[in-house]
Amino acid sequence: MAGNITKLREGYYRLRYRDESQYVKAKTDREAEKLLAKFITDVDSGDFEQPTKVTFKEFAKRWLKDYAEVELAPKTVYRYKQLLEARIYKAFGDKKLNKIKPLDLIEFYNLLRKDHKYISITKDGKAEEKKCGPLSDQTIQHHHRLLSAIFEKAIKWGVLKGDNPAKRVDAPRVPKHRAKYFDEKQIEAMLEALQDEDIKYRVAIMIALTTGARMGEIMGLEWQDVDIKSKTISIRQASQYLPGKGTFTKAPKNESSIRKISVNPSLITLLEEYKAEQQSKGFLCQDNNRLLLMWNGQPMHPNTLSEWFPSFLEKHSLPHMNFHGLRHTSATYLISQGMDIPTVAQRLGHSKPTTTENIYAHAVESRDKKAARLFEAAVNKKKKETKKSSS
Repeated sequence: MAGNITKLREGYYRLRYRDESQYVKAKTDREAEKLLAKFITDVDSGDFEQPTKVTFKEFAKRWLKDYAEVELAPKTVYRYKQLLEARIYKAFGDKKLNKIKPLDLIEFYNLLRKDHKYISITKDGKAEEKKCGPLSDQTIQHHHRLLSAIFEKAIKWGVLKGDNPAKRVDAPRVPKHRAKYFDEKQIEAMLEALQDEDIKYRVAIMIALTTGARMGEIMGLEWQDVDIKSKTISIRQASQYLPGKGTFTKAPKNESSIRKISVNPSLITLLEEYKAEQQSKGFLCQDNNRLLLMWNGQPMHPNTLSEWFPSFLEKHSLPHMNFHGLRHTSATYLISQGMDIPTVAQRLGHSKPTTTENIYAHAVESRDKKAARLFEAAVNKKKKETKKSSS
């Protein structure tokens, strides 16, 4: 079956073949005939696809519903929705998916580096336009990664044909920042200051410091996760809070995050003391079995520790650090004391030891320097022995 050409006006043609049609620009009828031949070949081979009519916002909403909300953690999905609603929809929402080009992304990133307007969603769901200053390169990189993930899925699902425009744009380079942590003297000062605090906070800090558990994992602990006899704590769930969703319990970050961690005797003693206090208040007779409770025996709000910890540090004139810094402190201390990376990775719930090694490179470097000093001491000792024997 032959195709046909309809000249619409000077320089514009409509090509038809089977049930497909395509609008093209051509300088001459002969050029239009060449385009028709290619069009027929593409249709017969299955390579031809009608340009998508789907807008970026339409596909992004489908991506959120069919992929993100199914496969990703609620906190990650919440953050992605924030990025989309605040700035990305404003820039690309109404554009056809296949019309967004690398230069559009570059222009968008450059806009974020200046004072600009963004959309803020109020508690009652209303959108308000606000002004803000330049975003950090790290935040712009988050936008870039999200856009790239959405375009990649559009290609995989057959909605977008061709290359991922985000892959043709260099992501902003973000210098690696060393994770904040306390050294040994600061740990000692913190533990001393902790003695005057409520026992529930002492328990939370000691679990974070000695196990390296994430805050959400600590908030999700129940008494059944504490084995007094074997001196272990099992991590099997996490408790989090999100606006609009409230407090919820979820599986840990990944499969390797489900783990059993050996703990020190002094933590076990503290836990026994804490459990006795809860029993005396009748809390363990209630429906919940959570470790960390409020004054009324109900589970502590997931954000309580992140709000309490900075004020605790400030009150005792200790360096500022967020609660997650206790996880970094735990890992840094163990590595600096010679603990092997795979063991530390297992305690932290990292899927690969290389993740631990990359995050805590500073501790590995410190241990490496310590090894050099040990060899230096050994060489000097040998020199002294040789000198002594020859004299």
